Amino acid sequence: MADADALIALTLEKDPNHEQAVSIGKKFLEKGVTVVFPVTVFPEAITSLKRAANQPEKAQLINKQLQKGAFHIEYLDEEILQYASRIFDYADSKQNTFFDAIVAATAKKLSADSIFSFDKWYPKIGYKLAG
Repeated sequence: MADADALIALTLEKDPNHEQAVSIGKKFLEKGVTVVFPVTVFPEAITSLKRAANQPEKAQLINKQLQKGAFHIEYLDEEILQYASRIFDYADSKQNTFFDAIVAATAKKLSADSIFSFDKWYPKIGYKLAG
């Protein structure tokens, strides 16, 4: 399971977590780990790269990979959305977004071992960070 922070860190060399993200990604490749991305990760990451990071070429890179089917994607369903809504009730910071709650809910649905992210909220709500 991965969130937008991980996807951005993998894509953007100037991201402070880039080296760690690449290292984690290499470990996953070596071990044959399948990383699943909730569908909401893509609009979040692509928009963040294009707007906030002013990196439209990186946003386009992810978009092109998405079109080619390069990612394992879990699509949103009612179960995930409702569980995410309940998780979001406990978001104690404006940094904890509904997107993050969807990642956590998807991780629960898929019984994911960990979440590939640099967001410290996930361990606070009971999820292990990949790495």
